[in-house]
Amino acid sequence: MAAQRLECPVCLEATDGPQHQCREGHVFCASCDSNLRAPRRCPECRMALGPLGQAIRCRSHEERIAALPAACSHCGLATTRGDVAAHEQGCPQRPRACAAAEAGCAWSGLLADKAAHEATCPFAVCQRMMAPLVAELRAENERTEVAELRAENERLRSRVAALEAGEGGEEGGRWVRQRVGAAPDGAPPSNAAVQAMDVAAATAVLRAHVSVSRVAAAACMRLANLCMEDQNEQLAAEAGAIDAIVAAMQAHPQVAGLQKQGCCALANVCSGDDAAALARKQRVADAGAIEAIVAALQAHPQEAGVQEQGCRALRNVCSGTDAAGLARRQRAAAAGAIEAAAAAMQAHPQVAGVQGQGQRLRDLLA
Repeated sequence: MAAQRLECPVCLEATDGPQHQCREGHVFCASCDSNLRAPRRCPECRMALGPLGQAIRCRSHEERIAALPAACSHCGLATTRGDVAAHEQGCPQRPRACAAAEAGCAWSGLLADKAAHEATCPFAVCQRMMAPLVAELRAENERTEVAELRAENERLRSRVAALEAGEGGEEGGRWVRQRVGAAPDGAPPSNAAVQAMDVAAATAVLRAHVSVSRVAAAACMRLANLCMEDQNEQLAAEAGAIDAIVAAMQAHPQVAGLQKQGCCALANVCSGDDAAALARKQRVADAGAIEAIVAALQAHPQEAGVQEQGCRALRNVCSGTDAAGLARRQRAAAAGAIEAAAAAMQAHPQVAGVQGQGQRLRDLLA
């Protein structure tokens, strides 16, 4: 009867572990809480729950479950749920494997017989004899790794010093300075300035100021708008916009506005079905955009704009009837795109754009 009063109303079990409750005091297990679909509501009173990860713990309920009677599965000792796991770990009646099981010994028996077995087990005897040599080899490997890391660190320091001194590589018999990435030219531009740029300038600004989320979002928006025109799609790809957009999305995974504009820009770059468009789709996939888009969908489930543009971008990237298109679709499915599209449609049942793009993506990947 005590266990019945502590049962979760969803799975009908008094499960061990964390227990959650709504603001009215109705309790359900954390596992069932994590499986509730949006909009998340209490399974008893239907009160709206907070977002996943912000549940209210019911520790008194957990303590009552932990105090329920239990018995050791090995020796039958009467104990409680809260203590049975610790007891079974050290129970003398629990079957043990030989210490040399990984070496090939298949023996299994009680703790009381384990020492006697290992004293004569050829695998265990050999393991004990080899233990000092194995320890020495591991120590030598660690010393070698440390020495290699120090040498690499010194090499990098020398390289940085050379770059700072204006050196870098030899070209035509003279030393020239090399730059790693685009060097920012002054302060980050305003959003208005970015929206007046052409494809090349917007791409350059995005590369130079990728660490500034405001500028990155504005540049992605500008590229998305520019690439709505067919003649700019190939220009953006040749200017390096694809890699720059993916880098910005990876640098700011929690900025919903940037993720939305990045997905929109990638979707526009990948529009079309001619040879050049197919090449751009593959270039986008090679840059890691499929995984970046799926990550954006998973990180912002309540942002309808991210969900719509993310599904649209994945559909454009993965379209194509050639072998490369099939490989992109398989890659997207493996990254979780089908589940992400289904979650988007469930989270935004009234948003036509999400429903349309999500269904098209699911049909493509099915």
